[in-house]
Amino acid sequence: MIRRALRAQARGVAGDVVLLGVAVAAFVMSLSLATSIPPEFADAPAGIRRELTAPFSTVLATYGAVLAAMYGSFRYTIDRRDGVVAQRLMLQSRWAMFLVRLPTSAFGGAVVAFAAVIGGHTALLVAMGGIPVDGPSVGSTVALGAVAGLWGMGVGVVVQAHLAALFISSLSMGAAMLVAMFWSAGAVYLPLLAMLETFRFDVTAVGITPSDGLDAGPAVLVSAGWVLLVLGAGALSFLRRDVT
Repeated sequence: MIRRALRAQARGVAGDVVLLGVAVAAFVMSLSLATSIPPEFADAPAGIRRELTAPFSTVLATYGAVLAAMYGSFRYTIDRRDGVVAQRLMLQSRWAMFLVRLPTSAFGGAVVAFAAVIGGHTALLVAMGGIPVDGPSVGSTVALGAVAGLWGMGVGVVVQAHLAALFISSLSMGAAMLVAMFWSAGAVYLPLLAMLETFRFDVTAVGITPSDGLDAGPAVLVSAGWVLLVLGAGALSFLRRDVT
């Protein structure tokens, strides 16, 4: 049953217009970073340019995570609205369908985050001749996007309403940045910043003081707790509520 459900879900990934649209949005949003880079950066030595643009990896990861969460939510609510979920439930059990949506949501989130990285590096190339690609940072951004995609899926399943889920998924991630403006010590325990800390991004680039940051262990626990909480709520909702 799981194998059949996976095949059905995988066929949908090949023609996933939602994924394409959100990935393009992530690329364009990251590309807009070129407008915020002072022209004189282009004439700086390579080492100085690398140092000056170090915070951009955190900014790109933030863009990618927020849009990956929106994708995870959007993908489910579109399928529910169009009757895809109800149609597949005639052939699959609810628990099997929920489980097979997890890897595809994570994959889509990773693709969206990678598109954000490409857009950001394209912006740097245009504005200042580019900087060397940091492989570990790219890998961390992609992994963060996968986790954010799962977060968005959980939100979408719980909320169900299409536009409301889209708004709540983005707000649930972006709220950390608003809270950080007046309470950075508490903001680091919210989903987005906890996830950034988990993948060892420099959160001082988004306004968190070093003293308020989380160590690796607590950050992993907080992030895992948030994701398991929203997926658990999503699973209960999916197994018990009407999805037609």
